[in-house]
Amino acid sequence: MATLVQGPMALAALSFALTLLLAGPVLAQAPAPRPPPGVAPHEGPLSPASAAPGSSDLLPPDREADVAAPVAAAPPPAAPATGAPAAAEPTSSAPPVMTAGYDAPSFEDPAFDALDALPVNKPADGALPAARGIQMAVRSGYAIPMGDATGAGSDELSRSFGGQVPVLIELGFKSGDSIFFGSYAGLGFGGPGSAADALCSSSGLSCDAQTFRIGPEVQVHLHPAGRVNPWLGYGLGLEISTVSMRGPAGNASISLVGFELGHLMAGVDFRLSRTLGAGPVIDLSLAQYSSITTELNGVEVPGASGQIAETAFHGWLSLGARFVLFP
Repeated sequence: MATLVQGPMALAALSFALTLLLAGPVLAQAPAPRPPPGVAPHEGPLSPASAAPGSSDLLPPDREADVAAPVAAAPPPAAPATGAPAAAEPTSSAPPVMTAGYDAPSFEDPAFDALDALPVNKPADGALPAARGIQMAVRSGYAIPMGDATGAGSDELSRSFGGQVPVLIELGFKSGDSIFFGSYAGLGFGGPGSAADALCSSSGLSCDAQTFRIGPEVQVHLHPAGRVNPWLGYGLGLEISTVSMRGPAGNASISLVGFELGHLMAGVDFRLSRTLGAGPVIDLSLAQYSSITTELNGVEVPGASGQIAETAFHGWLSLGARFVLFP
């Protein structure tokens, strides 16, 4: 505040001094005033008496030296006190406009630094704002069967189903920056397992396998405003795995139906823009089949359908990629 008050005062004083300095040489070169008519010009110093108004007497010659001597021996002006600005020497050029008494604003001034310290709402990594609202994703990869289809001996899931390529669609809503609530639905395509494939080959049948799953899920996004956004997910739902057989005598199918107790998901979304993201994903499901249905030409076979007496746990491990809309 002191700088703001003293600055205009110093500038006004500087302008007045500058006027005197510029006018000094002009006044020095101006011709001396001419005496009025009838008065002889005087050469030499005047006495105090003659200098006074109404006095025209001249000093005697012996007094002129006494008056001139003190003037010649006058001491120089005292030096300014420490810290006081020295008087400006008259020069032929105008002094600079900026002086020590006027502080021009600078970008290094603390007042400007305070502006840089103000909080600015910027996204993490300077990337994109965290997405909210509707979000959709499509993922695929390769799924490997693990565990047992039933509790009967030597009934591994890989004997009935081979590896599959799942296509899974996720649709939901992000109520905040980090939490996603939605559902998943997908269908996996593959071939029969080792035992089923041997049976199909010996019978001259064409066989394939599919797995359908659907259920709710929740995801937690760890870095929703960054370009690299890791996330974790959990879901549960229904699983139906089917082996289909086609031959000259007709079509047959065997379906296993069960409940997915846990569907663990993890991945990383690389947010390419506000509307598109992509990244790797890993998926592990834990489920248990509870019933079996056998159909021949679209008709259920009673003796080969019903509840599974001895159940067992199985899983699918899937590795793949995910493409996200509005990541």
